[in-house]
Amino acid sequence: MLDLEGNILSKSGWRKVCTDFHRVNKETAKNCKKSDTILTNKMSEGDDYYVYKCLNGLIDVVFPIIIKGEHFANLFTGQFFFEEPSMNFFKKQAKQYNFNENLYLSAVKKIPVVSEAKVKENIKILINIIEIISDLTVEKKEQQELNSLLEVSYKKIKSQKDRLNSIIEGTKAGTWEWNVQTEEIICNEKWEEMLGYELNELEPITIKTWKELTHPEDSKKSKKLLEKNFSGVIEQYDFEVRMKHKKGHWVWTLGRGKIISWTDDGRPHKMFGVHIDISKEKKYKQIIKELHKIAIELQKLDNEEDICQKNIDTAKEILNFDLSHISLVKDNKFVPVAISKGMETEILPLNHGIIGKAFKNNESYLTSDAEKDPYARPTKKIYRSAIAVPIEDIGVFLAISTKKNDFDQKDLELAETLIASTKAALDKLYYRKELEYKSFHDSLTNLYNRRFFEEELDRLDTKRQLPISFIMADLNGLKLINDSYGHEKGDEVLIKAAEILKETLREEDIIARQGGDEFAVLLPKTSSEQLNIILKRIRDKIDLVNNKWDIPISIAMGSATKENQTQDINEVLKKADDNMYQNKLSESKSSKNKIVKSLLNSLSAKSNETREHAERMNKLAVRFGSKLKLTYAEINRLSLLASMHDIGKTTISEEILTKAGKLNNEEWEIMKNHSKQGYKIASASEEFILIAEDILGHHEHWDGSGYPGGLKAKEIPFLARIISIIDAYDVMTHERPYSKAISKDKALAEIKDCAGSQFDPELAEDFIDMMNKPF
Repeated sequence: MLDLEGNILSKSGWRKVCTDFHRVNKETAKNCKKSDTILTNKMSEGDDYYVYKCLNGLIDVVFPIIIKGEHFANLFTGQFFFEEPSMNFFKKQAKQYNFNENLYLSAVKKIPVVSEAKVKENIKILINIIEIISDLTVEKKEQQELNSLLEVSYKKIKSQKDRLNSIIEGTKAGTWEWNVQTEEIICNEKWEEMLGYELNELEPITIKTWKELTHPEDSKKSKKLLEKNFSGVIEQYDFEVRMKHKKGHWVWTLGRGKIISWTDDGRPHKMFGVHIDISKEKKYKQIIKELHKIAIELQKLDNEEDICQKNIDTAKEILNFDLSHISLVKDNKFVPVAISKGMETEILPLNHGIIGKAFKNNESYLTSDAEKDPYARPTKKIYRSAIAVPIEDIGVFLAISTKKNDFDQKDLELAETLIASTKAALDKLYYRKELEYKSFHDSLTNLYNRRFFEEELDRLDTKRQLPISFIMADLNGLKLINDSYGHEKGDEVLIKAAEILKETLREEDIIARQGGDEFAVLLPKTSSEQLNIILKRIRDKIDLVNNKWDIPISIAMGSATKENQTQDINEVLKKADDNMYQNKLSESKSSKNKIVKSLLNSLSAKSNETREHAERMNKLAVRFGSKLKLTYAEINRLSLLASMHDIGKTTISEEILTKAGKLNNEEWEIMKNHSKQGYKIASASEEFILIAEDILGHHEHWDGSGYPGGLKAKEIPFLARIISIIDAYDVMTHERPYSKAISKDKALAEIKDCAGSQFDPELAEDFIDMMNKPF
């Protein structure tokens, strides 16, 4: 039996000639397959049956299996002969397909010979039997399906009943069935328990009982809703109603009901419904409303302690937390700010117990039994349960109880709601204070700003504050530091200068950064004698700092004192500023020179080779200057240039300066910039400004291919042309991280080759001549 796609559904009684020969050999198997296909195709044409002689010489018959009018398979039967077979045909087949002739012919002889009429008669009998079996099978199957459906339906009904009971039990719903016509009400045990009564204690329950238990205000509203339900305006009854507890208080319930049957004349007959205790939900909603009001009140408070104390008071009055406190993080410790009466607390480390974990993980914790909860340790033995809520990075709220299981998840959620409002109020307070602080403070040094200084100047200009002294201070060489070390280092120097002033001045003195590199100090009740002592203290502090700092700090200061009320305070301030300016003129040159020397020391610290390179160049510069018959002043300039020509490299990182391999494009561009940086540094100092142009041009080439300006020939400053030859010679004859040293002769040959391209040809010739003569 094959399905319509040719798959075997069942089989029996295969002929030996088929199993051992025809379906084993590839060629004869193809014949079998063709026969099956032809027979199957005939069945799709709607024939009752079909008889076919296969290509292997045997007779096959096929007829369809149809159940309930659907053709779903074909029954093949055979193989047999309608007449005695010709053995010569099968002998040829044995030879053609290489079969064992004796075995093959023996198998053929076992195939029965049946008349065609007998075959057709048997086919009809088989078809009738199949139809009967099919009908019986379908009926049995349908009966089985019906039984199965009934069993499933029963299980579903039972499951739904069990689930409904579980829902009622889980929701603790009180159910009721009301016969509207007789007014009788049947309630379950939960309904009576909800109101504090024992089972059957209220029986018989009628609509009168119900009315007596319902709050008068809710009874009126309930009646109107029932009338709408009875008249069909609303499909079901749904209402929050207060019902009287046995102990006298009101229980909030959610009542829901629906008419389940009607009388013949259209009146409501029976109604079914539930009452669910929603007292906790009502209380929760009420608490949320009250917490919302508290949130508004918290926003109005402008003091940290007041905000925290309002939180603690609310926790007690609304949340019924008897013992709680808020600790804020100050100096990396928990510092109690607001505490319930009767609760003891102290300053604690940030890793302490449950509050430490809540703060660290920014996560709330609820512990029902402190003895068993490792998160709660360490804690006092009298405390058994707790709630800890982090106030993000500000601090922690802790509520505790001497009873086990005194807090639940709802308590935690309400505490988190309260803390969210508290944090919002603290954030607003801190933001306002930050704005106030920024409006009166310099953001870099945290000193007061000019605005605050001027306001204090007006406020303190009173007779009671006399004598009033002023110090005006200016940081020398800030531009030079910014140009050479970068603005970040310049900011560090400004901060250090501010620290010096803060550390040496008194708490009552007003110190302000006026802008840029200027500072102003107002000293109330300070005489000129006291002022001089303070000035000396500042200078001593500067000297002490300079012994440790790599960049010398120099502050020019001027001072003045208002002795009596008739003096204009602004004039006194101007006098202090003028005195500072005079001092700055005399100190600035020395200060800048110290900074430049500091830069040279910094360069030497980055690379010992750079310092030695400058020293060798200095000797060659004096010798070459003498060879060229330069004046004494020119030789001094050339010597200074030899020492200072690479001063711009102080702005380049040590990593690039000492790199062993070839510089990449980005690093090379940074390196090339040192000429410009050196020019800026030299230009900032009167002592070195005379060689600034020479520093800028010492990498220019005679043919214009150098940097940074692409100058050519005599556009390049004279001393720059000289120093470029000396620099190149020293670099070639001494080992560098990126190149090995070459001999003197090779170096001179290289200078000769580059004369007229890189170097001034006349100066190159003079240098080679000098180096070839004994010295």
